[in-house]
Parts: sequence; structure tokens; C-alpha cells
Amino acid sequence: DLRFDSLQLAEVVSVIQKKYNLTSSVDFKELKTIRDLCILVQNNNQKTEKLPKCNFKKEIENKTKRIKIDKKASNIRDLFLQNFYKKEDVFAFDKLKGSITHRDFLLKSIVASQIIKKITKKEKIGIMLPALTSTTMLITGTYLSKKTPVMFNWTVGKTAFRHCFKISDVDKILTAKTFFDKISHTIPKEFHGRFVFVENEIDKLKISTKLKSLLLSKLAILLKKTKISKTAVVLFTSGSESLPKAVALSHKNIIEDLSGTLEIFCAQKDDIIVGILPPFHSFGFTATVILPLISDIRVVYSPDPTDGLSIKNIINHSKATLLPMAPTFLKILLKEVTEKDDLSSLKVVMTGAEACSKSLINSFKKKVKNAQILEGYGITECSPIVSITPRGKEKFKSVGKVIPTLEIYIKNLETGKKCAPLEEGMIYLSGASVFDGYLDKNIDNPFEKIQGKTFYKTGDIGYLDNDNYLFITGRLKRFIKIAGEMISLPFVEEILLQKYGSEEETVLALEAKEKNNKAIITCFCTKDLSLDELNNYLQKSGVSNIVKISSIVKIKEIPTLGSGKTDYKQLKKLLNG
Repeated sequence: DLRFDSLQLAEVVSVIQKKYNLTSSVDFKELKTIRDLCILVQNNNQKTEKLPKCNFKKEIENKTKRIKIDKKASNIRDLFLQNFYKKEDVFAFDKLKGSITHRDFLLKSIVASQIIKKITKKEKIGIMLPALTSTTMLITGTYLSKKTPVMFNWTVGKTAFRHCFKISDVDKILTAKTFFDKISHTIPKEFHGRFVFVENEIDKLKISTKLKSLLLSKLAILLKKTKISKTAVVLFTSGSESLPKAVALSHKNIIEDLSGTLEIFCAQKDDIIVGILPPFHSFGFTATVILPLISDIRVVYSPDPTDGLSIKNIINHSKATLLPMAPTFLKILLKEVTEKDDLSSLKVVMTGAEACSKSLINSFKKKVKNAQILEGYGITECSPIVSITPRGKEKFKSVGKVIPTLEIYIKNLETGKKCAPLEEGMIYLSGASVFDGYLDKNIDNPFEKIQGKTFYKTGDIGYLDNDNYLFITGRLKRFIKIAGEMISLPFVEEILLQKYGSEEETVLALEAKEKNNKAIITCFCTKDLSLDELNNYLQKSGVSNIVKISSIVKIKEIPTLGSGKTDYKQLKKLLNG
């Protein structure tokens, strides 16, 4: 007997499906022994269904009506209660929990709030879980308990995790034991005792707590009268600096961001969005956690963005229409599209975090006939959506139009004046969806006054064309995107210098470039160093596993400026030469 719980079993089945190229799902209830898994591999008398029944309502009243967000609402909690109170239809679906109605989700969120109140007295509580209905439920539970969720990233490495925990001012992090067991090796051991397993807390619930939650669910609309923290979430950037920055986004930031986005992007009452991005990702949090809570859009969750087969199956099963997905993950998904009707329900794939190549766009159009790719641009500090392409009005290499609730100012780096159309410059943003500042007040002020108004300096270089479409052409700071994550080259460089550096001279420096949409990091050094040795040391030092030195170039000396600082322009020339 396997004695696996549902999450462990789902992981095992996913691996088997990939390894043996099985295209159909299975009935998880039928898998109890090793023999059952062997039969699955042999595809012998396999029962095909598969996923739990998806009970989304098929007939939607005014189904083509555009979704809008009430900007006058003071917070997400009140919009959530207003949207869910007395609703009976199915709101969300995932393969572990199946379908859940608005009423049941509200009740379970209230139960979660009772648990959270007992776990910590602090105003903030950490959450570390992938994209699942239960994760969203914990987030609403924090709001109902008048607390603020802090979303922890389990992929940043141990050094960055220590910093994030310290700066966040939390004492507990909610997770599930099965998930924690998979990622615990990425968490410093001294923090393991800070994690609280939600399933254990549910087992401890008293009948009185359950009855109280049931009563509150009947009177839930009254919860709108209680005060709530101004902050809706704390997220962490992977950042341009040496360590992640803690970004506190307010309820108003996120409401304004979604409201402005929906003025450009037409979402309808019959739309179903797919949540694959982890909720520590700013776009995943705003678009696939908060948007379904405060609008009529329904949601399906699939916890692993690299599991293309599961994502394809859940889209086909639920008839989902909207898919937010980075190009890296879209490539993985398209490999699983083998049948004519695969992904036929999709209308739009919204991409960001990295450039979408012409070849990927062509491959998508060939395999998914009825949908279109719309590129966008986002920054965690801006809640995060800055621009998005209107449906049916794409421009290649453009990230679309800036949402109307934001003001953009592009400044010429040499003259300091506002750029004309098609002229490159530094991108500045101002508006209600821009955050107020970092939690760590020691970080340099990211705001500037321009013509009497406060603007956020993005660090991105770009231009607007004559139709006000935005194009991103580069970055001022030294970081590179890997798998959608911003990786700081100075941070990685400093880690290596701690071991290999010399007080007498500069012995190594990193530079990077993108080639065929892949990040190539080169280590220039004056010593004989091993590539494997460097990469092993980075991993042992707590640097994220996605960071790899691609090549080593030995040179006589590291070029320097008159100030003694490394001349990265010269290294860039060597790299491109």
C-alpha cells in the first residue's frame, strides 16, 4: 500500500505521466498500490477520469458583460464579502479539492481566520504554498482575521530567505506538511520551527469554533464594519540590489491596478482564469488570487507551472479561457499540445516577465487556433501590472498600453528632459497603484519629483511609439532575468568574491547577456577556476538553483575605471566580441 496523501500521489502521477508520455489523467481513488502504478504505466484497463468533476455553471447570465472593479471600495476584504455573500455557484476548481462554491469557500475562509487568530498575535503572518484553492483561502482568512499575508518565495535560496524573514516581522509561516517536506532543503534549518502545518491546525478545531464560523458565514456581510490593515500583502522582489526588497502593497494599490487593467483588457463574466503562477509572484497574486475574489471571474488552479501535461489537462477539463503564463512555461505547455482540441477553450494567453520570441508566437498560433498572445509589463512595486496589450491590437515586441490609472514619464538620461515618441529613456511611473516605499527604510529612495509630482524610477529603459504603445529596450541596473526571476549580478559576484577574492586586486567579475532567450552568465577571472566548483559553491552558499555560471573566461587582469571600480563596459565588449 502506497499510503500517500493526495498531494504526494499527484506528484508521483505527474512524474510517471511525463516519463512514459501518458496523455490521459487517472482516477486518484483507484491508485492504492505499486501494482496500480504499474497498470497505469502499461495503460492496461486504465480508467480515464481522471480529474474530479468540474461543476462550473454553463449558462451565465449576461455572459459577455465586461468585468469591472469598484474603485470606490476601501479594501479587498469588503469587495470579497460583497461578491461572495449569498452566492451559491462554483467559484474555483483544482485537482486536489475539486469544485468549491462561493458559499463553501466563504465558510472555510472564516474557519481559516479563526485558526490564524490563534497562531499569532502579530499583525502579519507568512504563507508559503503554491497556486491552490486552499492557498487563496488562507489569504482571505488573513483578511478576515484583520491581518496581512506575507508571501514567501521558496526558490530564492537560504541567504535571501534569512533576509526576507528578518525584514518581514513575522513569527509564523503557514504551509502544508506535504509541500514543506518537498522544499524544506531550501529553508535554513533554524527556521523550520517557524512553520505551521495547516492540516494539523484543522485537526485541532473544536466543535464550538466550527459552529461559530458557520454563524459568521450567515452574517458575513457584517464583517465589513470591522477595521482592517491598510496593507494588503507583503511581496519580495528578486531585485536589482544584493538582497530581495520587501514591498508592501496596499488594498487600494491592487484595486486600482486591476481596475485600470480591465479598462484596457476586456474580461467577461463567463471567463475562467488559470492560476499556475505561485502567489509569491506579484502577477500571480494580483491576477489569479485577488481578481477572482473581487469579480465574477472564476478560477482553476494547477500548482506546478512546469507541469505542462497537468496544465493542459486542467484547461481542457475546465474549459478555461484566460491563461497568465511566462514564455518559459508556455514553451513547456506547447510541447504537450498534441490533439486538435487541446486548449481549444482558451481565448487569451497573457505573457510577461521576459520577451516572447517570434518563434514561440508562431508555434502558439499553429497549435492553438482560437487564442491570442497578449504581452504585458509589470513591476512588483506597481501592484504589478503597468501595461497590457488590448485584444486584437498586438504590436510585435511591444508590451502594450500603459493602464489609464498610471501616468508614465520617459526621461532622456543625458538631457533630463521628457522624451519624444520613439526616443529611448528611463521609465518613471506615478499613480494610485504605485507602492509607498520599501519596508526596509535603509534602501535608497526610489522616488523622484518631476514637475512637482512624485514618480517611481523603474530602472527600465524604453520608449512610447506614436500610438502610445510601450517598448522595453533595456535595463539600467546590472541584473538579468532567468526563468522569469530577476537575478542580481552584483549579489552573485559578491558571493564568489567571499571565497575567491583578494584584498590586493580584483580577481573576478561577472557579466551576462541573453542569447536565444537564454541567460548566459560569464565569469571573467585572473585565476584558474573550475565551472563546477563555482556553481557548487553558489548552491552551497544559498543562491537560487536557477543561477548557473555558463562559462569562464581567463584574462590577464580585470579592467578598471579611474576610480578603481570594475569597468563592466569593457567586459561587455569582451563578451559580445
